[in-house]
Amino acid sequence: MNRSSPKKPLTERVLDAETRGNQWLADANEAKERGDRKRAEHCWEKGQFWLDRANRLLGYTDKPAPKH
Repeated sequence: MNRSSPKKPLTERVLDAETRGNQWLADANEAKERGDRKRAEHCWEKGQFWLDRANRLLGYTDKPAPKH
């Protein structure tokens, strides 16, 4: 099976994941301040997903890096 290389370089993918993760965490904090607990929890989950992805791309975990 022939796999092509990613379209974006690793540094760009890491930066994108970190930016998305931090934006989701900022949205979560804003929702918490408004008293919207359900939205805050959703945003925290999404933020954690993206920060975990950045860590996997950087090799900071035992889990394999995302394939896409």
